[in-house]
Amino acid sequence: MDVADYRRALGSFPTGVTIVTAFDKAGQPWGLTANSFTSVSLAPPVISVCIAKSGRVFPTLAASGRFAVNILSESQQDLAMHFSSDVENRFDGTQWHASEGGAPLLPGASARMDCFVHSRVDAGDHEILLGEVSRYDHAPTPPLVYCRGAFFAAPQSEALQ
Repeated sequence: MDVADYRRALGSFPTGVTIVTAFDKAGQPWGLTANSFTSVSLAPPVISVCIAKSGRVFPTLAASGRFAVNILSESQQDLAMHFSSDVENRFDGTQWHASEGGAPLLPGASARMDCFVHSRVDAGDHEILLGEVSRYDHAPTPPLVYCRGAFFAAPQSEALQ
């Protein structure tokens, strides 16, 4: 299989853009940009994100019982790029606060979900992290979308209700 071509095929599916965050054992915030996010269940409220095992944030997420998913708004493309970069501490110079539940939250996001780890599923070079949502909030701002290597906003007024 041509891996580069396969990635291009997968990239033809538009996705939302999130930043998944957690604290490490020393209380330091960690986060990464992820577009493999979905709702799994409404009762109980469960979401999933797929995390590359080779990434620097994986050890923190693998050891944590809590995490947050920040669904980025159209104005947060620079933040998406920053959290996908090789910057050592992605939270340096980034506005954030700790949720009541104990995960880093980013202001200005279209939605934020604070989660307990529900379960983990081994999936080759990734781990599927399932989270039970304990708290959430959202704002009527257009979400950031990614498709075929480009970012764009979902401008439809119906999507803002």
